Amino acid sequence: MTRLTRIGIIGCGSHAVQNLYPCFRLAVHNPPEILGAAIGDLAEGGAIGDLVACCDIDEERATRCARDFGIPRVYTNHRQMLEQEDLDGVIVAMHPRIQPAVAIDCLQAGLDVFVEKPPAQTVDDCIALQEAAAKAGRNVMVGFMKRFSEPYQRALAIAQRPEFGPLTAYEGRWTFGTYPPRSVYDFLNGFGCHHLDLARFFGGDVKWVMAARASQMPGDTHEWTPSALDLPVVGSAWRDMSALVEGREPPQEEAWACLVGFESGAIGTLQLNCLERLNERVVLTGHRSVVFVDGWRRVTAWIDGAETPEIWEPSDQLPLDALDPRHLHGFAGEIRHFVECVRDRKRPDVTIDDGLAAIRFELAIKRSVAENRPVDL
Repeated sequence: MTRLTRIGIIGCGSHAVQNLYPCFRLAVHNPPEILGAAIGDLAEGGAIGDLVACCDIDEERATRCARDFGIPRVYTNHRQMLEQEDLDGVIVAMHPRIQPAVAIDCLQAGLDVFVEKPPAQTVDDCIALQEAAAKAGRNVMVGFMKRFSEPYQRALAIAQRPEFGPLTAYEGRWTFGTYPPRSVYDFLNGFGCHHLDLARFFGGDVKWVMAARASQMPGDTHEWTPSALDLPVVGSAWRDMSALVEGREPPQEEAWACLVGFESGAIGTLQLNCLERLNERVVLTGHRSVVFVDGWRRVTAWIDGAETPEIWEPSDQLPLDALDPRHLHGFAGEIRHFVECVRDRKRPDVTIDDGLAAIRFELAIKRSVAENRPVDL
């Protein structure tokens, strides 16, 4: 029997437990009851990997995670896990403030690494990750799971048809209710990065950006440096750090509007805010053709000359693993892709280079607001 690819995960916070750990059963272990046409190519070859260890500084949380997902060994020190386990790859799901150093330890141990988005808070930390990967001869994949989600994969396939014509205009809109204080996560870095990457996924490299910002935050100073509160990053950053800062710093309530120029000559707009309910929309415009993705779910395409639109949305009435939202939204696809790349020693489709590009895009937006001018990337 071929040896399964052995994976360890560092981080047992709420995001990892809700979205990453379950994907091993959904997309890596491939239980027999869902093999076949229901999930298409995803089922090919059966199980390809095994989740053999998890690690978190909170031992109770790590133990609970191991129990829930059938993980045989638990660690509270990631270096100990790296020394004692015979691993092929590691998934690092931590706060971007501390994630780079941990990922570099994994690379130096000779392992391929998956890091959650954003890979870091700064360009320097991203470059350090990039250099460590090159020195170790290993790959770093970044968890921009929207690239792997079915609605956006379908939209891209439509936009790449010859009859669609070249992409000329791009529109992205993503909204979120009140976001935690900036000392917990920076809205544009920690959340908006998804749509900064998605713009590059559809439109290619960004050439320039002109941005504006409006805020409803009490006492907002328009400063985007980390807070002097210097909060410790423990457990689930979203929950635990938010509790630590509650009452000491206002939540983020802001909107960003960006006009974007792509290297291809296409133009785009981005509107990102944490002022309303969670929602998103993407529109791709070609030559007399357009495709809309509404609510990260429904895909509607009008192709030049067609009298009726092409419409797709998931038929998910039955409670099948293949129809789990983690498949639809790309979490299962990104985890499967990472394990396959580790197994085959292949460069992932989304790398630390893309993570660095997203952070440079973010900083260009902030600089444009600060200086009230277009900024070249």
